[in-house]
Amino acid sequence: ANSFQVATKPLSDNVLKSILPGGQSTSDSRRIGLYYRVDHTGRFLLGGRGTMREPRAVEDWAHIETMMEKMFPQLKGAGIDFRWGGRVALTRDHLPHLHEPAPGLLIDIGCMGRGVALQTAMGRAMATYIATGDPMALPLPPDRLRPLPFHGLNKLYFQAFVTWYRFLDRRDADAA
Repeated sequence: ANSFQVATKPLSDNVLKSILPGGQSTSDSRRIGLYYRVDHTGRFLLGGRGTMREPRAVEDWAHIETMMEKMFPQLKGAGIDFRWGGRVALTRDHLPHLHEPAPGLLIDIGCMGRGVALQTAMGRAMATYIATGDPMALPLPPDRLRPLPFHGLNKLYFQAFVTWYRFLDRRDADAA
């Protein structure tokens, strides 16, 4: 799966104060989550789930830009300076996983597109564990590696789950 991000052109102070007046970095609790912040140049950055395939055209980011303008109507027409994306690791249980296939070899995967802060903390914990051998340094115990059943069909069932989760997110938003 991919995560796509966009960055607006630099915004005026008035617009910035109407969006995130405290300068917060934010992610939501939807099943298909979004995350956003303002950078040091005054650009609004927003990211969320992209397509399974690599992006081919500006239109591949249209759903991210539409969500941005829906959440913050004052950004309509602000213009986009940058678009980018990258692969994210997904797990069946939506939780990060830590594996130790050999002593001192750690694999940390599956942050579901929300890994920047988590991986920073996990990296420190893993370094402490490797340096000391103390398993209490790790925030979760290493688990065994397991193959993903029917991995060859992952694009098909991933798209089905994304469609289902988007439906559930819309239903929950309408009920609120």
